[in-house]
Amino acid sequence: MQCANCESQTTGAYCTVCGTSTSRDHPSVASGHVLAGWWRRVGATVIDNLILLLPTEIVVHLTGTRHYVLGDVAAIVLEGMYLYAMLSRPAAQTFGNRAMRTRVRSAVDAGPISPDQVLRRYGLVAFYSVFVVLGGAAVTMVGLCALGDSLVPLISPTKQTLHDMFAKTIVVMA
Repeated sequence: MQCANCESQTTGAYCTVCGTSTSRDHPSVASGHVLAGWWRRVGATVIDNLILLLPTEIVVHLTGTRHYVLGDVAAIVLEGMYLYAMLSRPAAQTFGNRAMRTRVRSAVDAGPISPDQVLRRYGLVAFYSVFVVLGGAAVTMVGLCALGDSLVPLISPTKQTLHDMFAKTIVVMA
């Protein structure tokens, strides 16, 4: 069987080259979607973080303080609002996703994600972020969890992060 993602020959349920499911029962294959690669996901995240940098700095400046906790809280809230506004739309794309030609879909049926899935998806990331803001010994542990979340797609056959698994979402090529 030929992999729809990388066009290599494969015999198992997942391509041994790129990890894409070859099962017709998998939503990304059954619906014709190709799972997005790790570098595209990283690129989309970097672009979105750059977009959020200026609004976060404006909020911190308007408060009249440079206290780092306020900036971190502002970043968490702004990121949540941005992701909810962008991913709740039928296209389910942030500006970073658009630039990297990816979109977020439901892992159940490969359709658009629900607002509830958007909240669950970002909720896990926000959970990590809140602990980093609080500081202390937990920062190292939470930082390692967040790093692990980012690296899971490299070994996951469905290329999902932990927050994707929690929200039952996949990231596909647009």
